[in-house]
Amino acid sequence: MSQTVTSARSQLTTIVGDRSLDVADLDVIQLERLVATDPVETAKLLKAAESQGFFYVAFNDDLSAKIAGYLQNSYKNCHEFFCKPLDEKMKAFRDGVDNGYKKAGIESFEIPRDEQNSFTLPAPFAADAAPTLDFLNICDGITRVVLRSLSESLGPNELSVLENAHRPDGHSDSGLKFVSGPTKAFIANVPDTTHTDGGSVTLLWCEKWASQMQTKETKEWLWIDPKPGCVLVNVANYLQRESGDRLHSPVHKVSQPVDGEEDRYFVSYFLRPNH
Repeated sequence: MSQTVTSARSQLTTIVGDRSLDVADLDVIQLERLVATDPVETAKLLKAAESQGFFYVAFNDDLSAKIAGYLQNSYKNCHEFFCKPLDEKMKAFRDGVDNGYKKAGIESFEIPRDEQNSFTLPAPFAADAAPTLDFLNICDGITRVVLRSLSESLGPNELSVLENAHRPDGHSDSGLKFVSGPTKAFIANVPDTTHTDGGSVTLLWCEKWASQMQTKETKEWLWIDPKPGCVLVNVANYLQRESGDRLHSPVHKVSQPVDGEEDRYFVSYFLRPNH
């Protein structure tokens, strides 16, 4: 149970369990307004990408309902897959690439965008191949709308460079990733996962309080609200580099606010530049 109030600073305070959390007050960007190149929304997106690098993207009712259905199915499939014995999960392991099954601190399974029509999905994802791949392509479309808007706002030179580096018919390591991030009995035992994202644009869904970001100016750690009906989006390293550090790839980590073990599943999409 949580309760949110506005603090005196440009952030929020939320009660989770018996703990008060400082929460990032992130902008919500409307996808359909970006598609329509609404100048107010595109300016809002650029400001968010330049300042903290994290923001939410919200959708119209039809797309929101469709994504909500895909997410619930994904969480169910994640639970069934990650609860399998290790030798079963290792059948989906692929050597020398980022996709497939991985176990390095946390467990993950990633479906590569480029191989979606030939990639062998393990059970239970195989039984839901059509909706899973439809969800993958919806995610790819969302990231490309964000990328296009930011590229246009940066100017014609950046637009040309970034569009050419993310051609839909080019080869890349973009993919839909499912992650199992179980909590620990005690917060003190949670490993440090501080990082920035490689690639260009990241989408992240999680139903639980599980992510923290470091502010650009003060380096303060703030929690990120798992806001229903939205997807959390962040700028990644490639965009920061290609924009001459104008766009910000934020430092963030997976964490937990209170003691107690429970299953937590993340669904993410990584838009990465062409090879």
